[in-house]
Amino acid sequence: MKKMVGGLLAMAAIGTALPACAEDAQGQWSGAIGGELAVVLNVSKADNGSWQATFASPSQGFSTTVEQFASDATHLSFSIARLNASYKATWDEQARAWAGSWTQGRAAPLNLKRASAASVASLQPRRPQEESIVATALPYDSREVRFASAGATLAGSLTLPKGAGPWPAVVLVHGSGPNTRDQDVFGHKVLLVLADYLTRQGIAVLRYDKRGVGESRGDYASATTLDFADDAQAAVAFLRTRPEIETRRIGMVGHSEGGLIAPMVAARDPQVGFVVMMAGPGVRGELLMVEQMALSAEAAGIAADRVAGQRKLYQALFAAIVAEPDVEQARRKATAMLQRAEDDGVMPHGVAAPMVKQFTNPWFRTFFKLEPGPALRAMDQPVLVLNGELDRQVPPKLDLDAIRTALASNPRAVIRELPKLNHLFQTATTGAASEYAQIEETLAPSALALTGDWIRSQVQ
Repeated sequence: MKKMVGGLLAMAAIGTALPACAEDAQGQWSGAIGGELAVVLNVSKADNGSWQATFASPSQGFSTTVEQFASDATHLSFSIARLNASYKATWDEQARAWAGSWTQGRAAPLNLKRASAASVASLQPRRPQEESIVATALPYDSREVRFASAGATLAGSLTLPKGAGPWPAVVLVHGSGPNTRDQDVFGHKVLLVLADYLTRQGIAVLRYDKRGVGESRGDYASATTLDFADDAQAAVAFLRTRPEIETRRIGMVGHSEGGLIAPMVAARDPQVGFVVMMAGPGVRGELLMVEQMALSAEAAGIAADRVAGQRKLYQALFAAIVAEPDVEQARRKATAMLQRAEDDGVMPHGVAAPMVKQFTNPWFRTFFKLEPGPALRAMDQPVLVLNGELDRQVPPKLDLDAIRTALASNPRAVIRELPKLNHLFQTATTGAASEYAQIEETLAPSALALTGDWIRSQVQ
């Protein structure tokens, strides 16, 4: 589902130069928030003379725009509204560092010193599974492909086992966000690892960049889950044109939003052979987002009474957005509700505007209304449903119960809750999104083996 956190902070134009006393401002500066969370400020100068910077948390992969940046000879400050975070510092000439305070709910010290490329590289978490893929020659073929969908041209990779074929195949369908064919999230290449594993098991795999992302063409900003479902169906249709593929044995594997999309496609295309739902939702998007955001607040350490207040707010907010057919009227209602919540102390100040913009965009307005049940009840293909026990984005209690009910009449449905795994199917401690980037594992071997074994049982 839509991620509420992200990776490296995005490039932000800075109107004023950093102070001369900070030596040459261009380059990298690093420090640790509260002495624990390593961050990196990367500053460069554009051709037009303006300054640009990125602010990165290598271990957590957060990504957002730096706002309200200001500096003079001795001071530096900026804010990040969507994280309700800010930074203020003064230049310490003796330490040759910015000495300051990071505020995000509470204040923590953050001093930034000049960093070398090697020291910054050492902060990047290891990714053993991805490293293993690129370390040796692949025992399969990989071909660059393109295919058309309504309003888009999609670019992807088709990996094929060695040999003559034809091969059984799967289409991998991404989770939410502007994902490439590898689904690069929190420093992990989730679909790359999954595709590599399945292809080594004798299954051809098609994965592709979302419309408007990577090498694909189309409008990502206005696209909704329904558009992405059309793209997934176009991917299945493309595989049916390939001589290397056994057209009667094509299935779909969808993660998160992709786990919503795959049943939608299978329900309207009975020739799809099977479906794997990895952390796919079982309840309407409006209900899921309320639970997802409440669990996120709990993971951030917000007091139980405030979480309860925010839950009520989100229930009312999302219901109002769903009920209002006019987007501008929906924005006005949402703005009034969130500003009132800020005034009452239910939400931090400064969050109303970015939240209104996000929750009234085309993707959310469509997602809030989508019910997974009808597609799940309509499909009669074999389906494997997987959820991590520690999933805080698509919580198993809420979603698996609904999925079991929807699939009750399908004798070929298999539903599994996997212990100790999070939303990305990593072996986790708490399941909080803050762990995703810190965990070296991209996909737990147990999840890969279960998925691969089940798919092979369907195509033999």
